[in-house]
Formats: sequence, structure tokens, C-alpha cells
Amino acid sequence: MTGRKNMGRVSPFFLVLLSLGFSFAMYNLLTFLIQYKSSNSGDGLELSDPITNMPQEVKRLGKSNSRYHVALTATDAPYSQWQCRIMYYWYKKMKDMPGSDMGKFTRVLHSGKPDNLMEEIPTFIVDPLPQGLDRSILEEISPTWVNISLRMKDDPETDKAFGWVLEMYAYAVASALHGVQHILRKDFMIQPPWDLEVGKRFIIHYTYGCDYNLKGELTYGKIGEWRFDKRSYLSGSPPKNLSLPPPGVPESVRSTFSNGT
Repeated sequence: MTGRKNMGRVSPFFLVLLSLGFSFAMYNLLTFLIQYKSSNSGDGLELSDPITNMPQEVKRLGKSNSRYHVALTATDAPYSQWQCRIMYYWYKKMKDMPGSDMGKFTRVLHSGKPDNLMEEIPTFIVDPLPQGLDRSILEEISPTWVNISLRMKDDPETDKAFGWVLEMYAYAVASALHGVQHILRKDFMIQPPWDLEVGKRFIIHYTYGCDYNLKGELTYGKIGEWRFDKRSYLSGSPPKNLSLPPPGVPESVRSTFSNGT
């Protein structure tokens, strides 16, 4: 009987700890709710992203005087150099605009040695990665990535739809299957010639060649009477006398060509 009585009694010290723990939990809950309400009241940022939560430190940047530090990875190959010069030119143009959020600019040069743009573009030199070096997350995703790429390639309809960028979309599928999450913004980037308007997008990704006839009609897959493809200039920068795109091409192509060259 004595043992049962002792088992049924609760120590006052335990009750105090329990009360303190409950109070601490309520304090954190109330603080979270207050922060959530304030973060959604004026800056338009939502609590969570459809893919993954936006880091709180990123949300707080909207209320600070912080500026974007632009980091550009590059090599010393001519193909990389002329694109770096274009990017740095437009970075300076944007930085000089009233109310610009542009901060510093750093070209991360993966050559291990200086090149001829050191005096023109702020540059930080790093050694190139050893051949075949993988990171842990890629070691986990890579087998799935390869298998999905092969299955997509073996399907004629899928292969035709995705073409030479098939492996890029296969990575998106593989990373999703492994629970690797990304913050997505559909208004972040356009890809001419498939996206026609620039709108309020932040980046023009000019990875596709743009081929048009002189009527401004797209002839993708066939070299057009007018074309612009950055891969035509692997050994050096484009010449200054490139012809303007013909009338009728979409805004995205005009912007890519005029801003890029």
C-alpha cells in the first residue's frame, strides 16, 4: 500500500517544471503568431512558399538597407569572358539607376590563375575542382537522375518535347523524388524565343538559339535568315556589326539581342 501511495504522488518540483515548460511553449507560440501577422500585414510576403518555406532572414531583407551582392561564376575561356563583360556592363547600368538595390559585384574565376579581365571586373580567383569530384547530395541524386534521364529519352514523345534540355528537367524530377526542395518564382526568368514578353522578369536566359525568317517567323530547328545563338561565338565575342532582328520578332528576342550585344 505504501508503494502505491508513493507512485500516485507528484513532486511539487515536477509541477513547477511542468508549469514553466508550458509557459515557455505558450510564449513561443504567441511570438510566432505576432511575427506572422506583422510579416503579412504590409510587405506582401507570405508565410510559406508552395515548395518550401522562405528563410526568415530573406524576409527581413525587405525592411533593411541591404543590397544584392552579385556573384558570377566563370572560367577564362573566351566564351565565358565576353558574356561576363556583358553582364558586368548591365550590372553597372542598373547600379547607377535611382533607388537601385545593386551592391557589389564579384566574378568567381575557376581557373586558378589571373586572366585579362582582372582590371576590368572585380574578380576572386579559386582553384578548379578536381576532375570527377562530387558532393554528397549529388552522389545521392545522381543514380536517380541518370535513370530518369534514360527513361525520358527512351520515350519518343517526351524526348521530342524536351529535346537537348531533357537532362535538366530530369534533375528537377530526381531532386523532387529525393526531397530536395527549391524556392521557385515563376516571374524570375524568361527563355526566348519560347517566352514572348519580358514583363517584370528579372533575368533573360538566352540559352536557346533564335532563328527567324525575314518576316519575323520562328524557324526553330532550322537555321533562319536571321539568327542569334551565343554558341556561334565559342572562340571570341560577337562582332559589333551584327544585324538587327527583323520586324515581327517577339519582345523577348529584341531585348535579348539589343541588351546582350
